[in-house]
Amino acid sequence: MSGVTDYILIVAIVFGVAYSLVESLILIVELRRSRKRIPHNVILPPITVFKPLKGLDSRLEDNLRSFFELDYPEYELLFGINDLDDPAIDVVKKLRRAYPDVKSRLVVTEFRVGPNPKVNNLYNMYPYARFAHLVISDSNVRVDRDYLTHMAAEMQSDQVGLVTSAIRGVAGNSIGSLFENLHLNTFIVGNVFAVKRLFKIPITIGKSMLFRREALERIGGFRALVHYLAEDHMLGQKISALGMETRTSPHCIHAVNSGWPLGQFINRHLRWATMRRHVNIYHYAIEILSNPVLFALLFLLKNPRGFGMELFATVFLAKTCIDMIAARFIRAEERWYYYLLTPIKDLLIAGIWIVPFFSYTVNWRGNYFLIGSQTQLTRLSRHIGAFDWTIAGAYSAAFRDKHAVGNLSFFQRSLWFAGMAGKSTFSGTRRLISRRART
Repeated sequence: MSGVTDYILIVAIVFGVAYSLVESLILIVELRRSRKRIPHNVILPPITVFKPLKGLDSRLEDNLRSFFELDYPEYELLFGINDLDDPAIDVVKKLRRAYPDVKSRLVVTEFRVGPNPKVNNLYNMYPYARFAHLVISDSNVRVDRDYLTHMAAEMQSDQVGLVTSAIRGVAGNSIGSLFENLHLNTFIVGNVFAVKRLFKIPITIGKSMLFRREALERIGGFRALVHYLAEDHMLGQKISALGMETRTSPHCIHAVNSGWPLGQFINRHLRWATMRRHVNIYHYAIEILSNPVLFALLFLLKNPRGFGMELFATVFLAKTCIDMIAARFIRAEERWYYYLLTPIKDLLIAGIWIVPFFSYTVNWRGNYFLIGSQTQLTRLSRHIGAFDWTIAGAYSAAFRDKHAVGNLSFFQRSLWFAGMAGKSTFSGTRRLISRRART
C-alpha cells in the first residue's frame, strides 16, 4: 500500500509541474500576441463604461483617473453607488470636475433589485447608458490609455459576444497583497488562457468585460444575473448559449491590490473558491492537481528522509522558476526573490481549496450569503459565526433569517433540523464543561 501511495503522489507531482509549465508557455504565446500592432481599419464603436463602486478601494482615485484619460474616439463613464454616504461619491465628483470634457454621470441610489450588490449597481446605471457596446470594470482596476481599443479589436466579428481581459496584479506592498499578486500573475492569468486552449472552456473575468447591449437584452438584462454571486460567469454562459464566442484580450488590465492584510487575501480566495465549487464541482475538484507543491509536501511527510526531501526541494525550485518566468513575460512588478514565497502561497491556496466542500457561506464586503447551485444567493442579515461555516450551520443561519425561508428546499430544511440539533448539542456540551470547571 505504501508503494501505491508513493506512486500516486509522484504521478500527481509530475502532472502538476507539467501543467504549470504548459500553462506558462500558453500564457507567453498569448502575451506575445498582445504586443502586435492593432490594424488601422479596426472598427471602434462608441462604448459605455460601467464602474460599480463601494467604498475607497486601493488607490481608487488613480484607478478612476485612468478611465478619464483613455485614448478612444467616443465613450462615456457611468459610476454607480448604492449608498448615499459612500466616501467614493466625493472621489467621483472631484474627477468629474477635473475632466469636464469627458462624458460621465454619477448614479447614486439605494434601490436594490436583488441580493448581488454589484449587479444592483449595474441595474441602476443601465437606464443611463447611451451606447450599444457596454464595458463593466471593477473599482480596483487601473488601465492603460489604449484599453478600450484593445477590447474593441477583439470584437470585430458578430460571432464574438463577450470580451474579457487578462489581469496583472500590481502594488503589492503587504503580505496579503503580495500573495494576491503572486497568484494573479501566475496561476490565475495563465489558467484563463490554458483552460480555454486545452479544454475549450472559456473563463469570464468580471473585472473587465465588453459585450453588446443587444446580447444583454436577449438574456433578460442585468435582472437575470442579480441572484448569482458569479454574475460574470453567468453572463458568459448566457451569451455563449446564444451561440456567440467569448474571447480574452491578452492586453492586461492592472488589478491594484495595495495594503491587503493576509486575512483579506484568504477571504477573497475563499469566496472565489466557493463560487467555482458551486459552478462545477467536478472541475473544481481536479483543480488541486495543478498544485504540485502540496503533493510534494505530502510525499515529504510520508518519506521524511532521503528522496522525500530531494523531491520537495526540486518541486519547490521548479515551481518557483516557472512562476518567475511567467511573471517576467507579464511584466509583473514584484522582485524575483518574492517568488520564493510562491510555494508557501500554494500551500495556503491548497488549504483554502478544502473549505468549500464543507462551507456554503461567503462574506462579500460585509454582506453574508448562503450559496446554492450555480452560485445562487440567499442573503443572510446576521454575522456568520464559527458554527455557521459548516453546511448544516449555514442552513440553520439561513432559516433564522426571515426573508431567506422561502428560498429553502425540503432538503435544505432537513439540513436546518440537523444544524439546530448539532448546535444545541454543541452549546449544551460547552455549558456542561463550563459548569464542571467551576465546581
